[in-house]
Amino acid sequence: MFKILKKEEWSPSVFAMEIEAPRVAKKAQAGQFIVLRVNEEGERIPLTIADFNRETGAVLIVSCSRLLVPPL
Repeated sequence: MFKILKKEEWSPSVFAMEIEAPRVAKKAQAGQFIVLRVNEEGERIPLTIADFNRETGAVLIVSCSRLLVPPL
């Protein structure tokens, strides 16, 4: 399990999380993503790495909640 360092609500439907993941941050490159799972049997959710810091070992991911986004 990875530790969540910071959670922010950028808008009612957009959330950001900074996660402690030193091995991921060390190898991260632009355009890569991580696969998030809530538990071992949970659904695999791909999320783009929005930012990373190799010195602190942190990775930033941003998520949009579909439940709160109005339909087109």
